[in-house]
Amino acid sequence: MSRMPHAAFRISLTAALLLVAACAREDKPRQPTGRLQVTSEPPKATVLVDRQERGETPLSVTNLSVGQHLVAVRKQGFADAWQTTEILGQDSRELEFKLEPLAGLLLLQSTPTNADVTLNGVALGKTPLLLSSLRFGTYRLRISATGYLTKEVEAVLADRAPVRKQVDLVSDSATLTIETEAEGAAIRVNGIDRGSSPCLVERIPEGEVIVEIHASGYLPLTQKIRLAAGDTQKIRLALAPLPAGLKIVSLPDKARVYVNNEPRGQTPLELVDLAPGKYRVRVEMDGCEPTARDVELGRGDRKSEEFRLVSNTGRLELITEPDHVTVFVDGRKCAETRAKPDATTNISELQPVEAITAGEHELRLVRKGYADIRQTIVIERGKTLPLHLRLERRFIPDYKVVTVRNDEWKGMLDSITEDAIRLETAPGVIKTIPQRDVKYQCVLREDGAAQ
Repeated sequence: MSRMPHAAFRISLTAALLLVAACAREDKPRQPTGRLQVTSEPPKATVLVDRQERGETPLSVTNLSVGQHLVAVRKQGFADAWQTTEILGQDSRELEFKLEPLAGLLLLQSTPTNADVTLNGVALGKTPLLLSSLRFGTYRLRISATGYLTKEVEAVLADRAPVRKQVDLVSDSATLTIETEAEGAAIRVNGIDRGSSPCLVERIPEGEVIVEIHASGYLPLTQKIRLAAGDTQKIRLALAPLPAGLKIVSLPDKARVYVNNEPRGQTPLELVDLAPGKYRVRVEMDGCEPTARDVELGRGDRKSEEFRLVSNTGRLELITEPDHVTVFVDGRKCAETRAKPDATTNISELQPVEAITAGEHELRLVRKGYADIRQTIVIERGKTLPLHLRLERRFIPDYKVVTVRNDEWKGMLDSITEDAIRLETAPGVIKTIPQRDVKYQCVLREDGAAQ
């Protein structure tokens, strides 16, 4: 017998083994299998059979062996669901799952409390509020309360971790505190009485606000300010005090008035628009003792002050020889003595000099052609000092006349008329020169030179 090649032998052996195996399978009975139809609400949930992922709902799972199987359904945002089912044979089973959505935990708190919470126009309750039924996601909730601006808050619920939101509402109006230095001043805001200073005014609408203040002793004040919703401001307003008035009179009147050492006029004097405070008022008049006092003026006061002046002067009664003598007291011209009516001598009539301040004074008497008299006099208050004084004659030529015949005359001018010039050419000697004979005339200085 011839031998087969090795390759052919191997092929024949493999075919024989396959044939034996096929015969063996045909002899063994086949195991029954079942089919499972899985649906969910909502769909597209992941299906796991015996912990092995098989696809998404709706899903048909085939070739399931007889026996019990654990079927689970999962979907993001929903609670897992599972169910045990049993395959009895070549049958078909249906499983339907209704998934429960997962909800987040949101705690809403607000200032003030008891604020209304709404979502898409639906009222959810009042703060503080715990929401446990909102699915995972992003939400914009509106928080509102009477007297406050509505506010929106965003909340992201990504898992079951609690989310806390604190919402501070802003008042839809302003609050204003008003103070003044005048406690108890009446305050009006936008024309409405709001009480007295210091004053807290709430619920003021935003915009321009007019504040009016009235207080006894002060000028009314109106102030405009602008407030925004939610503003809380404090203002202190300075009130101008009502001016005071002071009337000053004196006996006798026409006295000089000084207020705080500043001259203000003569009595009777009325001063207005004075600031409240303390003033030093002094009244003076020549011949009277000055008098002063402090005057306190309050807000809006109207006062009258009277000053009775007391004379501090005496007087001088003077007779001079000759008359027409000029009288000076302390360098001030006070009088000029006059000739007596129908006088036959050159003695003057009595000349009074009034209101000379009590004390020492320098008296000076002057008349041209006579030596001046200077002496100290003492005047006593309310008394009269009588004096009779005689001036010594001085012959000092003060005038020159040249006639048409070239005669020259020098002397003291006595008088000039349309008809003649009278010169005293020597003490007691009078020369009369007719005007028709005058060629030249001039006044002489004391040194004799022509002026």
